[in-house]
Amino acid sequence: MRDSLLQLGLGGVIGLLIGLVVAAAIIRRQFHRRLREALESARDARERLAQSESRYRLLAENATDVIWTLKVPELSYTYISPAVARLRGISVEQAMGETFPQSVVPEQREWVRRLIENRIRAYKGGRFDPTEPYRVELRQRTAAGEEVVVEVMATLVIDEAGEVTAIQGISRDVTARIRAERELKSREVILASLARGARLLFTARDKDEVMVRALGVLGEAVSADRIYVFENRTEDDTGRLVADMRFEWCRAGIRAEIDNPDMQGMPYDEAIPDWQPLLESGQVVHGVVKELPQAERELLEAQDIVSILVVPIFMDGRFWGLIGFDDCTTARAWGQAEIDALQVAAGVIGGAIRALRTEEELRRLISTDSLTGLSSRRSFLRRARDLFQEARRSGSGLALMIMDLDHFKSVNDTWGHPVGDEALKVFARICRATLREDDLIGRTGGEEFAVVLRDIDAVPAGRLAESLRRRVEQTPVELPDGSMNLTVSIGLVGLEEEVDSFGELLKRADDALYRAKRGGRNRVMSGPA
Repeated sequence: MRDSLLQLGLGGVIGLLIGLVVAAAIIRRQFHRRLREALESARDARERLAQSESRYRLLAENATDVIWTLKVPELSYTYISPAVARLRGISVEQAMGETFPQSVVPEQREWVRRLIENRIRAYKGGRFDPTEPYRVELRQRTAAGEEVVVEVMATLVIDEAGEVTAIQGISRDVTARIRAERELKSREVILASLARGARLLFTARDKDEVMVRALGVLGEAVSADRIYVFENRTEDDTGRLVADMRFEWCRAGIRAEIDNPDMQGMPYDEAIPDWQPLLESGQVVHGVVKELPQAERELLEAQDIVSILVVPIFMDGRFWGLIGFDDCTTARAWGQAEIDALQVAAGVIGGAIRALRTEEELRRLISTDSLTGLSSRRSFLRRARDLFQEARRSGSGLALMIMDLDHFKSVNDTWGHPVGDEALKVFARICRATLREDDLIGRTGGEEFAVVLRDIDAVPAGRLAESLRRRVEQTPVELPDGSMNLTVSIGLVGLEEEVDSFGELLKRADDALYRAKRGGRNRVMSGPA
């Protein structure tokens, strides 16, 4: 080394030293510059972070949604925004004193704990992205004791080691939306049940029974405990408007009121004076009973009603009556969507009642042959099948006659259809006079008739058929210029063990009629004994 320095000479050493000094100065300058830049960058970052935190806090503390952060695993709040006061009516300090599970209703607390544990476990198992928000609806109580539905959006906070250290979330009050959705769903359920009830009302025979069933379908749909229909009338002596309960449905365990004397002839001006003008004007009345006027409250509390909804029924523009819906367990608030649907229900019920009042007359017109007054073909066949099934179940006797007026076409061709119609009427009168009151008689074609003889064996059935044949033959049909006599061919079969259906019985009777016609007409032919 010394030899190298000697060879380099003094000038070279000096130059080397100067180079090292210059290099050191340059390195020092660069170091200071980079240090200054790093310090400035850190300061800028702190300022941006402070600004960001300031903006975040400003946003959080002025947002309508509640923004919060939870510490894991304690699930205690490390931050909650002032919006909690609007959501739950409590202060930030009160909210911070609870854990997140404690903030929900008691029946959801354990479920919430398990949900969070499962979410963290799923993250550690690599089954989802921790930045992906999780949505859930929870129920919380306000300081006033009311329940609110809250939509929660939450994400996990992960540290550099990949551990879950916190949960950040936003809570939003969705009570109004949920209530609206439930009301709309309830309206759909009511209308669907109303359609079912309407089918019952307009297709059943027993109007009293089917009305109760239809009210039951509607009652289940609206979760009512009792539904009833009142009909209005005016008292002859006083001229007062009174109401009589006509129909009632009650849920199991609820006391019926239809036999209560106070529910018949109930005067509006005494029992429900405040409601009368509202109902007469078409308005719906509803509320919690304890908040109603005294007269109405006394009437309803005696029936254990907690809340009620009453819809007026109008017919032909007249206040006909009302339909009422009772809740005997809950102080219920009826939603507008439900009220709208039940107003539709009242209209349908009113129309059904009006239709049911004329049901017997309509059924008679539909099921009766207009010329002879006997059962129409459709009505006869439907009832005959029922009688056949009853006889098979009970083991009682039954016989079927198929009858055809002989050469009836020539009657119409010779004397015209008015005389033919009169001949059919005469034959129908003979059938009624000859056969028994319980026997079913029907006109099944132009000049073809059928009879179901009930509770009868083959021998007496044959005698009855022969008696009818002779009477037809002996009864003249009056004409403008004289009279004529009819004859009838009859096929008769009795109910046998091997006859499995009414259709088979009908075919056998028709075959017997065919043999009677081929045998010369004006006779009775029996099927297999």
